[in-house]
Formats: sequence, C-alpha cells, structure tokens
Amino acid sequence: MDKFTASIQEVAKEYGLERLAGDLGMTYNCLSAQLNPNNGRPLSLSKYFQLIRFARDARLVQPLLDQMGMVAIQKGARDDDATLFDLVINHQVAAGTVAQTVRDALADSRISAQERKEIRKAVRAEIDALTSLEAELEEMAEPRLAKA
Repeated sequence: MDKFTASIQEVAKEYGLERLAGDLGMTYNCLSAQLNPNNGRPLSLSKYFQLIRFARDARLVQPLLDQMGMVAIQKGARDDDATLFDLVINHQVAAGTVAQTVRDALADSRISAQERKEIRKAVRAEIDALTSLEAELEEMAEPRLAKA
C-alpha cells in the first residue's frame, strides 16, 4: 500500500469510521469500501478534502508534500504578551539551538536516528518562533492602501 493511502486509512481509523462516515454524508459500509485499496472506486477528491477539513490532520497531506519535495508549516499564533523584539530574540535563540544541536550531532561525523529527531525538533521550534514573529508583524503592520 502506498504512503498516501496508508495515511488516509490511519487518520480515518483514529478519527472513527462511523463518525467520519456521518460527517462525509455517507454510510459506514460505503466509506469502508472506498478506503479499501483493492476497491476499484476509491475515495473521491472532494471527499478527501472534506476529510482534511474534518480531521485537521497534517498526515493526510504529508505524502503529497514529500512527493513534491515541499514542507508545510503551521501558521504561527499571535502572542499578545510578546513584543516584536521579544519574538526576534526568541527566533535568534531558536536558531542558535539548531546550530548547537547540529554541531553536537556532527561531533562523531555521523547523525544517528535519535540525533536526527533532536535536530528536527530544534528546527521545528525555530520555524515556530519565526512564524510567531511573522504573525505579530502582520498583525501590527498598518493596512496597505490600494493604488489609485
């Protein structure tokens, strides 16, 4: 089974097939049949988009992103207590953490599976810090005037 189909089945089972069938406006049996990779009539694109909307699970789009060589990042939430400068500092600290984590991992000229996880976690934290900075900047920026 391909990764795309596997991710749809995994998320659908965790969401609950009966609940999902109701949300998608179909019967449990119909949904089960369409999730079966051996069925000649798979889930339609519109039902797939509805599944994404209801489940709100990134695993549903990850195989597509992987195939396209892309990364999706969740939009950062605005922190009402942080100033723009605080968010710049948070990003710089996160960037330093990434650099230190990579340096530590390369100490033996190899990167283990655990080190890869630690680097990925540090990178995600840096991305979160940067998207929070961007969200704050967008919120505080003056509205643009349309050109006449």
